[in-house]
Amino acid sequence: NDSNEIQGYISIRFDITARKTAESALIVEAERRGQAEMLLRDVVETIPDGIATYDASDRLLLCNRAFKDFYRVASPAITEGASVESIIDYALEQGQFGEAAEAPEWYRSWRHARQHGHRRPNKSMMQQLGDGRWLKVQERRSQAGHLVSICTDVTDIKNAESLIKLQAERDPLTGLANRAVFQERLTRALDRDRRSAGMGALILIDLDKFKDINDTLGHDAGDDLLVEIGGRLKKGARRSDLVARLGGDEFAIVLPALPSRKELIDTISRIRTNLGKPVKLGRKIVTIGSSIGIAIFPRDGLTPKALLKNADIALYEAKARGRNTFCFFQPALRAQLKRRDHLTDTLRTAIASEMVDIALQPQVSFATGEHVGFEVLARWRNRGQEIAPNEFIPVGEETGLIVPLGNLILEKALRHLARLRKAGLNPGFFAINVAAAQLKHDGFVDRLTALLAHNGLKPGDRQTLFDLHNMGCKIALDDFGTGYASLTHLKQYPVSRLKIDQSFVRGITSNPLDSAIPMAIINLAHNLAMTVVAEGIETREQYTILRRHGCDFGQGYLLGRPLEGNDIEHYLSSMAASNIFSIGAWKG
Repeated sequence: NDSNEIQGYISIRFDITARKTAESALIVEAERRGQAEMLLRDVVETIPDGIATYDASDRLLLCNRAFKDFYRVASPAITEGASVESIIDYALEQGQFGEAAEAPEWYRSWRHARQHGHRRPNKSMMQQLGDGRWLKVQERRSQAGHLVSICTDVTDIKNAESLIKLQAERDPLTGLANRAVFQERLTRALDRDRRSAGMGALILIDLDKFKDINDTLGHDAGDDLLVEIGGRLKKGARRSDLVARLGGDEFAIVLPALPSRKELIDTISRIRTNLGKPVKLGRKIVTIGSSIGIAIFPRDGLTPKALLKNADIALYEAKARGRNTFCFFQPALRAQLKRRDHLTDTLRTAIASEMVDIALQPQVSFATGEHVGFEVLARWRNRGQEIAPNEFIPVGEETGLIVPLGNLILEKALRHLARLRKAGLNPGFFAINVAAAQLKHDGFVDRLTALLAHNGLKPGDRQTLFDLHNMGCKIALDDFGTGYASLTHLKQYPVSRLKIDQSFVRGITSNPLDSAIPMAIINLAHNLAMTVVAEGIETREQYTILRRHGCDFGQGYLLGRPLEGNDIEHYLSSMAASNIFSIGAWKG
C-alpha cells in the first residue's frame, strides 16, 4: 500500500516432479549413450518442456520437438552439431527474441549476457520471445561437461503477474498511473535531474465544478468525463512524461528532463487546449474548465513532498484567481496560503463564538421613493481589524464553513428583524443571501421554519427553493448576467426577483453595452412577472436612468450605506418621520 506495508501476496506453484525426474534420467541416459540413446530420445520427446543437450564444446547433441516449437523462428539453425553461438546469432537476426530488438546496444548486450550464461549456468533465466510468449530456461552442466537446457512455457504466469502489476500500478477507471507509481516516478525524476543539473516540472490539475457534473448528470457521466480527460492529458503530454490520476478529479503530470521553459509552456498549452474542447456525455455536451498548478524542479523542491506542496499551493492560487487558469509556484504564494490557513482557523472560531455580525443595506422603491427593506450583509472584525467579505466568504466556500457561517447570518438576521418589529419599527423585508451549499444541506427548510417560529415571525416573512417558494419566500437570483446565474435558472427554479450586478450599473452612464444589459434584464424580468433590484447605485445619473427604465428597487451608497447597531434604528425612525425617502438626506 501507500505506506509500503505488505497487505498480501500471491503464490503460484507447479508440480515439476516429472520434469525433475526426467531431467535426472536424461543426464544419466545422455552420459551412457550407446544402446540407450533411442530410449532417451523417446523419453525426451514425451516431455512437454523444451529440452536440449550440449557437449563440452557447446555444440548441440540433441533436442526434442518441443524445444524447436518454442524457438520456431530459429528452428532452421537448431541442428545437431550446431554451436550455441550460431544458434543465438541466427535467432537474434530473425527476431526470435523481441526484447533484444529495441536497439543495437541492447542487442549486443543481450547476446553477450546469453552466451555468458550458457557457458556458466548457475541459475534460471526468463526469456521473452518475439510472439509475446515467455520461457523459463534452466540449465545445468553435468560432471562430464554436458549441458542440459530445459525450457518451460510460463506465459500464463507472466500474464498473471503483469495483470497483478497493472492492477497495483494503474487507476482502474482511467488506466493512468496511480498515486503509488506517481510517487515512485517523481522520486526518480528528481534524482535524475538533480544529478544531471536538468530541469523538470510537476503539474497538478483539478477539474472545475466536477461535482456539478456528478450532481446533475450522474456518476456514470462523471466517470465517462474522467476517462475522457485522462485520454486528453496523455495526448497532450510527451512520451517521456508520466500522467497519473491521484484521486477524484485530481490529475498529475511529471515532466522530466525539460530542455527549456518554452517546452514546458508548449506542453501546458497543449494540455489546456485539449481539456478545453467540449465533451459529449450522453445527450449532453459540456465544456469543462481546469485549474492548474505548476512547480519546477529542482528550483521549487528537492523532494516529492516539498514539490507536491508547492504545486498544490500554485493550484490553490489558480482557483483563487477565478479557476480555469494556470499558475506557477512563487515563494510569495506560500505566505498567502499561510494567511488563508490562518484565516480559516480564525473564521471557524469566530463562527463558533458568534463573532461574525451583520450589517443592513437599505433597499428603496423607485416607484414611490419609500424604504422597502434591507439586504443582510456579513461583517467580521478580528481583533479590531475588519476582514473584507470578499476575502472571508470565499474561504468559507472553499473549506465548507459557508454552511455554519450562512446559518449564523440567518439566525442573527431573523433575531434582528424580530427585535426591530417589537420596537415598533417597520424594516420591510430582509433579503438574506443563502449559499448553494446551505440549500443542499438536509433540513435547511425545517431549520428556517424553526427559526421563524422561535422569533415570532410568520412564514410570509420567509428539499429547497420550491419548498421555500411554497412557504411564501421570495427567491431572488443574485448577480444576474454574471458568473453562473443564467437564463436556465429562470426556467428551472421559482425565481421571483432578479438582481442586476453592480458591474453593469457602474458603467450605465458611459458604456452603451453596460446600459443595454440592465435595460434588457428589466424587460425580461417584467415579461416573466418578476421584479428587479439594482445594486451599487452611487450617482444620481445612475439612479435616474434606472428609474426611467422601470427598475423596481435599488440599493447602493447613494441610497444608503450598510448600517450596523443603533444606526439601523435611527435610519428607520427618520424614514418613519419623513414618510418618504430623499436621496442623500440620511448619511448614517
